[in-house]
Amino acid sequence: MNRRVFARGARGLAVFGPHCEEQPRKHRLAPRRLRPHNAAAMRLATLLGPDLKQTLADDPGELLEALEEFHAEDIAEVVSDLEDDVALSLMLLLPEELAAEVLERVDEDVRTRILKMLGTNAAAEVLAEMSPDDRVDALQELPDDVAEKILDRLEETEPEVAEEVRELRAYDTSSAGGIMTTDYVSLPPESKVWQTIDHVREKSQEGRAETISYIYVLAFGGKLVGVVSLRDLILAAPSKSLADIMTENIVRAPPTADQEEVARLIAKYDLSAVPIVDENGEMLGVVTVDDVVDVVIEEATEDAQRMGAVVPITDSYFETGYWEFVRKRAGWLVVLFLGGLLTATVMRAFEHEMATMIELVVFIPLIISSGGNTGSQSSSLVIRALAVGEVVPGDWWRVFYREVSIGMTLGVLLGAVGFARAYFFGGDGSIAIALVVSSSVVVIVLMGTVVGSLLPLGIKRIGLDPAVSSTPFIASLVDVLGLLVYFSLATTIMRAFR
Repeated sequence: MNRRVFARGARGLAVFGPHCEEQPRKHRLAPRRLRPHNAAAMRLATLLGPDLKQTLADDPGELLEALEEFHAEDIAEVVSDLEDDVALSLMLLLPEELAAEVLERVDEDVRTRILKMLGTNAAAEVLAEMSPDDRVDALQELPDDVAEKILDRLEETEPEVAEEVRELRAYDTSSAGGIMTTDYVSLPPESKVWQTIDHVREKSQEGRAETISYIYVLAFGGKLVGVVSLRDLILAAPSKSLADIMTENIVRAPPTADQEEVARLIAKYDLSAVPIVDENGEMLGVVTVDDVVDVVIEEATEDAQRMGAVVPITDSYFETGYWEFVRKRAGWLVVLFLGGLLTATVMRAFEHEMATMIELVVFIPLIISSGGNTGSQSSSLVIRALAVGEVVPGDWWRVFYREVSIGMTLGVLLGAVGFARAYFFGGDGSIAIALVVSSSVVVIVLMGTVVGSLLPLGIKRIGLDPAVSSTPFIASLVDVLGLLVYFSLATTIMRAFR
């Protein structure tokens, strides 16, 4: 077979799922970061070893034949491990369609460097072969001047692709419009089943489909009026029209919907794709399940970092710079440190009580940890419930009632343990100390559960990410309030026993 650099292949307009034997390009590929699982399960870089650069120079044809035996994901791993000049030579060797598949799978920084080195013309050619959503992502990662040059080149060679890119770039990257693809199969309602099957087969064989799960039925003006699953299409009589078998009750989302909301829709209704429709009912694109998986991982990573009092980091651990780590961790640490100074202020305000009753100091770590731990538990549970849609800010009263009940039960349980500890090992006035410790633990645990559960709801209500009410922040807040409660109760109870 004759090949040329970036030999032009077919591109697609259809999106369908993994239910057809001849699957589209994107779904014939394994999920990102999936290791090969057959006899050639070793990484391609290990197989080719240090001879890769030499083979690339001496016998590129033989190397290309070897590369075609491997999954695009494995080639992407090799490209990520190579020096930039070698990676560029390897990418130039690949046919255009395979090069696009590889670029869809490498890390963002690697993809950006390669596209810059390819130059405007070659970059435009390979981007034209990528799926629309990945193409837009790649361009948005490039500097504006470089991206505009590539877009100008696409205007000359692939005007429809360029127009599509500009439309998709108008949407926020974290919205449904920002992650949707315009590659989907659509036909008018009067289309016959046999015609539709031929159409789906044609699009799939051309390699232009992302998923073949659904056929969208569009009326005049591109308005979405129905959807037909591939299963229903195959089981229907060939002479029937799509209007006869389509489902009119369609789960859909607007282009401005948050990507997390689209992920919840796909999970709730067990879908392979969700159509994105504007306010006039015109279909704009679809968000497929593979993009939703990326969204879920991205959002879970951000939430985990925020809950650990770290500003979200986009790059991997080892690719993140030293000063970026310092900058994104120092902010919250300074805030928490200032919160810790409030603890010292509270202790100074009650220094007389601490001086006269040294036994009070012994139990300060117990008081602080009990409130902080219960507050962190409640906040983690509520933040997770908000993330998956189990709780909304309007449920605050139900959450409050539930957490008060749970907090009281936990407080009594821990208070009983604290009473026993203080009574048997509390020294002089052990009954008084035991009452101070046990009553303080009950109040502080109750307070921790309430603050930890309601604070994320309040933050969500004002439109912020509830994960910013990080576990360390809530723990510090409850620590300060806990010491106030502890010393206040100690003053009252100890006076009563004098």
